[in-house]
Amino acid sequence: MELDQFRTPEQTQASQWRRSLRSVSTWLVGKSSAEQQVKEEKELRALPEVRLAHLVPSIDWSPAVSALAQQLEGQNAPVTFFITPPYSGHASVVKQWAEKHHVACLTPPTLSELGEGSTQWVERCVIHRAWVIPSLERYFLRHTQGIQGIRAFLERALSGRLGRGVIGCDSWAYAYLQQVIGIEGAPVFTLQSMEGEQLSRYFAHIATHEESSPAIYSTRTGKPVLRTEQHADNAPNKELQRLAAHCRGHIGIAWHYWRDRLREPKAEDEEALWLVDALAEAELAPDTGDIATLLMHALLLHGGLDDHALGQVLPFSRHEAINARLALQRKGVVASCEGRWQVTPLSYASVRQLLASRNYLVDPL
Repeated sequence: MELDQFRTPEQTQASQWRRSLRSVSTWLVGKSSAEQQVKEEKELRALPEVRLAHLVPSIDWSPAVSALAQQLEGQNAPVTFFITPPYSGHASVVKQWAEKHHVACLTPPTLSELGEGSTQWVERCVIHRAWVIPSLERYFLRHTQGIQGIRAFLERALSGRLGRGVIGCDSWAYAYLQQVIGIEGAPVFTLQSMEGEQLSRYFAHIATHEESSPAIYSTRTGKPVLRTEQHADNAPNKELQRLAAHCRGHIGIAWHYWRDRLREPKAEDEEALWLVDALAEAELAPDTGDIATLLMHALLLHGGLDDHALGQVLPFSRHEAINARLALQRKGVVASCEGRWQVTPLSYASVRQLLASRNYLVDPL
């Protein structure tokens, strides 16, 4: 769908308000005030990885690839963007589209090229008349030299001098580049947000290891979470709508919550599965400092950074940056993925809300 048609699920604002209230309540009175659970987590255990892989397999992005292909058929613009938030598949979708249509993926510049402000990597792009960039967030660093190459590249690409291209981009990087460079006029597509009912049907559908979807109950309410054959006549469970609103409808983030929160009983005579509080996450203190806040913002704008690159984009000493990163790592707010520090999926909603509340630039999704 086109970017300007994107809408968050119902109750998103209410979800953010509840998250703020919960954060303040935890800060003031601690965990002892948590609401009573129907099923205590101590009675449950994590699922074996093999069963979890059957219940919640990796997201199949092929429907999104087909949808993108349909949108591109009617496009004559020199550049088309496909953007998603973190963990939501823009790189996978664009890569799969490129493989299917035999289009070359451009090689990203090295960290040293970005740090030096080199534009030599832009010259390498001229040899392709049709090209793809799966992850534009890998093509810049947020400082004077680090933005020179991407500025030169986008100016040429948007003018049509580089042929036709499809660019996958993290929604945070897109928001930043839109502000500092300006990329108006290029078509921008994204994934449609999902409501709770759609999440329910999706998670029931992908549980492929049994003839019918397993019964999954909420530890908070004791009610079935998924719309299965056994519960087809029930009204949609509010747990999934809460999750949809919390994740702003993004299937990639919701998938991580779902996989992380599924449990099975320790008692062998019980067969039902349970979903522990779907909105539990690493808490951010209301007084989170400026260094930590800027660090999280930098990680989101770049789709993740290693320690060396972090030192280049933050206005603090390397020692201060590393200490802030370590503190966030201990809290589970950031973690290493493929050699880069990233905001964790279960912390993303809270981090985004914190940044928005402090008037930081946030993504459009």
